Amino acid sequence: MKTLYILLGALLLDSSVLLACTGGTAGSTLTPTAAYQTVNVTNGLYYTVNVTCGSTYNFTFCSNGGSAAWDTQITVNQTNNTTQLAYNDDACGLQSNVSWTATFTGQIHVLISLYSCNNGGGNNGTMAYNVTSTSVSYNPSCTSANPVITGATGGTFAFSPAPGDGAIVNSSTGVITNATEGASYTVNYTYCGGTIAVPVTMGTAPCWTLNGNAQYINVAGEPCIQLTAEVNNQTGCAWNDSQIDFGNDFSLSLDYYFGNNINGADGNTFTFQTSASTACGTAGGQLGAGGIANALSIEFDTYDNDNPTHLYDMACDHIAVEIDGNMLGPGAPLCGPVCAKAGGGNIDDGGVYAVDIVWDASAQMLQIYFDGVLRLSCNNNFITNAFSGNNMVYWGATSATCGLNNQQYFCPSTVVLLPVELSSFASECAGTTEHFTWTTASEDRTDYFELEYSFNGLVFFPAGTVDAVGESQTTQNYSLEVDTEDPRQRYYRLKIVDENGAFETTDLIASQRCAFPDELISGILQYETTWVISTLQAAEIHVFNSIGQEIFNGATHGNLIELNKSNLATGIYHVQAIGANGQQQMKRVFIAQ
Repeated sequence: MKTLYILLGALLLDSSVLLACTGGTAGSTLTPTAAYQTVNVTNGLYYTVNVTCGSTYNFTFCSNGGSAAWDTQITVNQTNNTTQLAYNDDACGLQSNVSWTATFTGQIHVLISLYSCNNGGGNNGTMAYNVTSTSVSYNPSCTSANPVITGATGGTFAFSPAPGDGAIVNSSTGVITNATEGASYTVNYTYCGGTIAVPVTMGTAPCWTLNGNAQYINVAGEPCIQLTAEVNNQTGCAWNDSQIDFGNDFSLSLDYYFGNNINGADGNTFTFQTSASTACGTAGGQLGAGGIANALSIEFDTYDNDNPTHLYDMACDHIAVEIDGNMLGPGAPLCGPVCAKAGGGNIDDGGVYAVDIVWDASAQMLQIYFDGVLRLSCNNNFITNAFSGNNMVYWGATSATCGLNNQQYFCPSTVVLLPVELSSFASECAGTTEHFTWTTASEDRTDYFELEYSFNGLVFFPAGTVDAVGESQTTQNYSLEVDTEDPRQRYYRLKIVDENGAFETTDLIASQRCAFPDELISGILQYETTWVISTLQAAEIHVFNSIGQEIFNGATHGNLIELNKSNLATGIYHVQAIGANGQQQMKRVFIAQ
């Protein structure tokens, strides 16, 4: 009991430091500016400040010229000298610091006191003070942006004017989603009865966060990401700007280059994980993914690490699925390993290989295709067993070298050559329904067609399937109708699947957005050497490449304009139309040479 009394007594003696200080004697009036000023102060005095709603006022003995040889306290009170607005004691040693954002326009009192709210006076010091006005800026990526607020928080956000491309701004948080790459918006931030107009320009593809030794490279005009150079002891990781939903079906298409040294190492992974876009794992045989928590890794391993046991590796370059964060055992992988090529052999042979990853959410089935051939299927509840209940996860690629090496990179496979047996693939509007049609000149053991759509050219979602005739040397016509009220710009491709499960995909075509007839850009048609852009009114047309450089501008004639694309590299371009009434619209186009 004695110990309890001592502790209680100590708490009672020290309780005043938890309370705001009141009273005081009137001192001078302070007029803060953005630059710090200083004033000589005496404890027991309060200083009057005229404040503006939303601005942040800073008072300090800790820095910017503020100092005192005694134990200071700062209390911000309303002018009745009893209602506390902010208070601090001992922010830095025995000195005090207060930052307070005004919620009204008027006057406040800033009371300086000695320890235990002593207003007796006689202690002199120097207090620094300034004001920071409310400002809002954005950290944009390609399709989303987060606001950075200095000053008043808790205001509301709204587009001005509302964009027509499906972009959304959260009225409470200000976070922008579903934006168009490269597009510019204006967001109004309203607080304390005032409004700040904030310009936001989105980034352009490629939209990846690179970690470790990863860097952008250009391969035959296509933007690619090198994960490792042909150098020992490198690790590279690249995560896409968006997250992917394992609660829905999707497929991913990428081109991988595993190097040009069949005696090199170590290989790549395609990984889904919950950690962050800054994650990067262990080098060497862990392929840059080892140790990343709550991860599903599909490994493309070019080195046999457990010869001759072959529990988790194989003599051939191989594919496996891991969810334990360890690419090197000690047990076998969750699924696999299997040879990447059906006949075995090496994949670090200087070739570029198409990798397609298909997820069936209802069946909980993951399928990995290598060069169009199904090589590995893995059935598992990854949301529970890999992602700890999270269905939204980061996705990207990792790679590593150790005592052996290879240059290793991947390219988003946004441009795929049109299969020769498919003679046309197009769409048109029938009211608010988009009508897709395609024609085959011949078919050889074709099983079915699947229409897929994407928002970014990387992740694809099913829109519908149509059975094929199968065997034909004559023209066959097919069609499929799609209705959607999703305002985001979609890009469609056709997947042609044969009886063995192998497939080819067409180039991408932009949706006609039939449910949104008030668009400015009504169509973009691609021919062998030209684009033809049509608009619903006279407009200026600007074309930007993937890094935001303007490569063309001109005005439509008869609501049409034709562009020469013969000198353009394969890749992603952005077409911006500006109407006579100020209306703007941005569309993304994929170019194949």
